[in-house]
Amino acid sequence: MSEQNSNGTIRYDKITRPVVVQANYIASRKDKHWVDDFISDYTGCMPWNWGTPPISHTEVGFWLDGDLWFFSSTSRKELGGKNGTRWIKGNELLRNPKRWKLQENKFDICNGADYEIRIEIYRANDLIGLEYDFYGVGADFINPLRVMFAHYTVIEVIKKLKKIYCSKAVHAVETGKLAVYSPRRQYKWAKNNEFEDIKDTAAYVAKETIKSRV
Repeated sequence: MSEQNSNGTIRYDKITRPVVVQANYIASRKDKHWVDDFISDYTGCMPWNWGTPPISHTEVGFWLDGDLWFFSSTSRKELGGKNGTRWIKGNELLRNPKRWKLQENKFDICNGADYEIRIEIYRANDLIGLEYDFYGVGADFINPLRVMFAHYTVIEVIKKLKKIYCSKAVHAVETGKLAVYSPRRQYKWAKNNEFEDIKDTAAYVAKETIKSRV
């Protein structure tokens, strides 16, 4: 059965679905989280993000032993935040499904899907212990040139970091590279890299949880 170790990493026996799920939180002024609104509004003004939903936070998820687990970095308690990187179960994270837009990338089970997904989970576990990077959110997104000419580095360099924010962590997990990616840009990246939009978040979680346990 999948569970968290005492150090915050995830432990599991089996990958029960050969997919990677990206969860994108839709910003709303109704919840009065002004930082979310700023991130979504400001990054939405950048030409490469035009046409993307008003996303302010990103998670990456995997089906492990019949449970959907998500990984990201956050400081918000309602998103399972512990001021940094953490794992959280899908039914806890997505308890308000209308606020989330899901994307799913299906892997070919006959073409090394299990290995590829395990590598992503390994990368996520390697990032456990990093604090949320409040400074990085401002420094990376306020300077458009830094976003455009972001320097890519391999995952080993990421291990030297002490802080990281959500979309940067998710991009590192999914690609093994460090780059300046806002939540909106990460959504667009996923859309351009074989992730398909899930129309009904609530139905997906309910249906697939049952299916994964069969």
